[in-house]
Amino acid sequence: MHCGRLFSVSVIWLVVTASAAWAEQARTNVGVLTCTLVTPDKDVGQKMTCGFKAAGTGADEKYSGTIRGSEQELVSGKVVLVWAVIGPAETKIPTGFLAQRYVHGKSALGQPAVLIGEKNPAIVLQSETNSGSAAHATITQMDLELMGTPA
Repeated sequence: MHCGRLFSVSVIWLVVTASAAWAEQARTNVGVLTCTLVTPDKDVGQKMTCGFKAAGTGADEKYSGTIRGSEQELVSGKVVLVWAVIGPAETKIPTGFLAQRYVHGKSALGQPAVLIGEKNPAIVLQSETNSGSAAHATITQMDLELMGTPA
């Protein structure tokens, strides 16, 4: 019975240690996502096209998507939004890794707005557009879908 408890405690310690190490994983800027908003659609959010440029040796990628905000209409006219893509420092970036839903996350006071991946919360989009931009402040959700990579 004593060996069983010791084994259980060891397994729990291992799980907690591994989880803590994953949570403290070093993060880095893996690239830049630049999105251009196109025609607003009040029923499904604002449509956009995006380009991802890797900071290292990854291929450029094209995405389509939508954003939703807390206001009826986020922005009017042509708007370009720029995001720093923050991810794990020691991971090879797979094709299409940005394709997921992102939700508004809490950022430190005075820091740019962030969107956190729902499927992969290790991927964070940090606003690089003018910090006073109302467009970033009102975005509550963003969905991205891979369109392709340049030939």
